[in-house]
Amino acid sequence: MLLAGVLVAVAAAACNAAGSVLQRAASRRHDPTSGWRRGLLALLRRPAWTAGIAAHFVGFLLQAVALTLTLITVVQPVLVVELPFTLLLGALLLGAPLGRRAWLAVAAMAGGVVVFLACLRPQGGGPQSASTAAWLIGTAVVVVVLVVLTVLGRAGRGRERALWFGTAAGVTYGFNAALLAGLAPAYADGLSGVLSAWQTYGVLVGGTVSFLFLQQALQAHDLLWAQPGITLANPVVAVVWGLTVFGERLAVDVRLLGLAVGVIAIVVGTVVLSRIEEEVDGG
Repeated sequence: MLLAGVLVAVAAAACNAAGSVLQRAASRRHDPTSGWRRGLLALLRRPAWTAGIAAHFVGFLLQAVALTLTLITVVQPVLVVELPFTLLLGALLLGAPLGRRAWLAVAAMAGGVVVFLACLRPQGGGPQSASTAAWLIGTAVVVVVLVVLTVLGRAGRGRERALWFGTAAGVTYGFNAALLAGLAPAYADGLSGVLSAWQTYGVLVGGTVSFLFLQQALQAHDLLWAQPGITLANPVVAVVWGLTVFGERLAVDVRLLGLAVGVIAIVVGTVVLSRIEEEVDGG
């Protein structure tokens, strides 16, 4: 089940990457002075942008499937490969060739994910073991973090605005993953079970909020600062949620060193690829 969950998560990352590339292509002629609401309405009339939304929706469904196959601490870190996928697809569809630095960064991220997963091996826990109090406390913490990031984003301009709203989008993605994982036990009862679970409505709200955060981050027109927050906050929140609210456990041994090496490789690769991505978008 672990391998199946990882493969489905990789497919979800590929769909998300396709959606991002399509949305970037549609946003190339966007006027940043028009305001994000008017800009969003203009983008809705562009087929490439709506196709990107459809690709993201498929990625969302695949992520939900992956979370039924393995633990959240495994699925969410895999999704960081969305960034190199985005750059590779951008090179193919947007005519932005990759240089040596990009390929090295892609290799670093891929290697980091492999090392991280090989050393992770979480045990026990899961959404079924989370108490109502744990859900409430975890949700309250996420809401407080998002409120702070929203205030910082609205007060910021340019790079700062992209950084804070990008991080808020990543935090919401991680929380949405926790909600999807919490839905997994309800699938056994079919549609009635899903509709009766509160997490279903939390996902609807969280999906809408993450969409709004993402649009504001992308329309800040400084992906150099937005993308690291979008990419890295997601697995960080999900892993912390899995280890605290869901009670998943990590073995305290030499594998922790491997986890650290994997995380460093992922972070370095993400930052380097984000800079390359900004150069590509900027032409």
